[in-house]
Amino acid sequence: MKCKLKYRKHISEESSNATRAVPFGILMSIGSCWFFGFIIMIVLAATINPDLESITGSKFGQPMAQIYYDAIGKNGTMGLMTLVFIVQFLMGVSIIVAASRQTWAFSRDGALPFSTFFRPISQRFGYVPLRAIWGCAFLAAVLGLLTLIAPAAALALFSLAVAGNNLAWGIPIFARVVWGQRKFVPGPFYTGDRFSVPIAWVAIVFLVFGILLSMFPVGGPDPTSESMNYTVVINFSVWGGALAYYYIDARKWFKGPKITIADEDLTEEQQIAIREEGLEVKPVEKVEVSPDKQA
Repeated sequence: MKCKLKYRKHISEESSNATRAVPFGILMSIGSCWFFGFIIMIVLAATINPDLESITGSKFGQPMAQIYYDAIGKNGTMGLMTLVFIVQFLMGVSIIVAASRQTWAFSRDGALPFSTFFRPISQRFGYVPLRAIWGCAFLAAVLGLLTLIAPAAALALFSLAVAGNNLAWGIPIFARVVWGQRKFVPGPFYTGDRFSVPIAWVAIVFLVFGILLSMFPVGGPDPTSESMNYTVVINFSVWGGALAYYYIDARKWFKGPKITIADEDLTEEQQIAIREEGLEVKPVEKVEVSPDKQA
């Protein structure tokens, strides 16, 4: 469900009538995942072996594979696990697409280290941010090597996605309800002044709860070095490094994302609020296009 939600969110810059289509797309993605996920849970509950220890301690190393094997035998299991492998691969590709989009967008605004390197667009490969794509793929491969160290490292890496996504979604919501009320421009899909802020606070509380939950040891209290959830170590290393990068260097020159809304689309109060923060409404700088020989 999270991948479908992320995909809908990240295509907003390329969608027609995005301010209306993307919110509906997100709701439809979440709704369809809930519906089909509930059906899958019913099927699994009806076919799973009551001996749960034989499932969790499966010789295959994958409880889901054991459930398939008990229900439909070897050939059926091979077919379904092949399908799962293909789906997981496609999910990985979609995540690379989303991550490279974000990397390029941040580089376009000068928000990342080596932004000038990742910013160019390749002509040879169809005007795509080739450097951002390969940069994300290389970083994903390096992080993937952590799963080879130990099961605890693999669990920490998987939980990292939950905590990292929740933080990324929660910060803009929190910033909007605490500091950005006057500058907020409602779009066509809006729950109104009465419900918008309460919904935002419910979302923030839920996201914080998810972050805390993802950092608990899977085996309960008194974890060992093997059962410890190291998500908290990895996450705070990333978050701390990002904060250090900003306070040591980036705050001296980074003024925030480029604002592309025209003055006439803002209310007078919003224009005053933007100028009070020293921001300027201006078009985004022209993106550099790499010639074929540099692609």
